[in-house]
Amino acid sequence: MADVEELLDGVPVRLESARVVRARGERRRARRRTGVAVVAVSAATAVGLGVWTQLSGDQDGSRVAAQGPNPFTDSRGVMQAPDPSSLPMNGSLHWTVDEKSSSSNQLPRMGLGNVCPSWRGDEDSLHYSMGTGLYKGKDGARARYRVVHFSERDDVGTALRDIDRTLRDCGLSKRADGLYSGRTGDGGPMLRVSVRQWNDWLGIIETQYAQR
Repeated sequence: MADVEELLDGVPVRLESARVVRARGERRRARRRTGVAVVAVSAATAVGLGVWTQLSGDQDGSRVAAQGPNPFTDSRGVMQAPDPSSLPMNGSLHWTVDEKSSSSNQLPRMGLGNVCPSWRGDEDSLHYSMGTGLYKGKDGARARYRVVHFSERDDVGTALRDIDRTLRDCGLSKRADGLYSGRTGDGGPMLRVSVRQWNDWLGIIETQYAQR
C-alpha cells in the first residue's frame, strides 16, 4: 500500500509514494551504469482519483481510441475511477468501496492476492505514475482499478505486451481487444480484466470472484 492516501468523492485513492518511485529509480539506475545517460524517474505526481460512471462506448472492454479528450481524467486533469455500481457483474456481486485493503500495484503484476504469482517483464523498467481504487463484493469478490500515466510513450507498448503475457500465463484468454477472462492458476478464482488505452495512458479494471 502506498504511503499517500486521499479520499475524493467517496473513493479512497492509494498513490505510489515518492519513496517507492525513488527506490524503483535507484534499482533501474544501478542496472544502467554503463555510461549511457539515464532518464531519472520523478516522484509520482500527487494526483487523485475522482469518479466516472462509465466510459461511453466501451462496455465490452475495448481499448479507447486516441481521439477526443482524455477519458481517464476530468477537465482539471484529475484521474478518474469508476463508481462501484459501474463495475462488471455489480448486479450479482454488489460492489462497494474497500477502504481497508492494500494492494501491490506495480505493472505488469496482475490479479489480487497473488492469484497470478508470476509475471512477464521487468516491473522496474517502466516509467509511470499511477492511482488505484479498490473494491469488495459478495462472497469475497475483489476488484481493483488502476489508471496509469506513462512518462515515456514506448513504455505503453511494453506494458501492454507484458500484461498480455502475464494474463495468458495466469490462465486467462483474450475475449476481445483489451478484454481477458478465465480461471486463475489451478482451480483459483475467476478473473476478468479490461485494459483500455488512450495515448500514453492505460485504465485497467480487474474483477476477481469465485466460480458460480
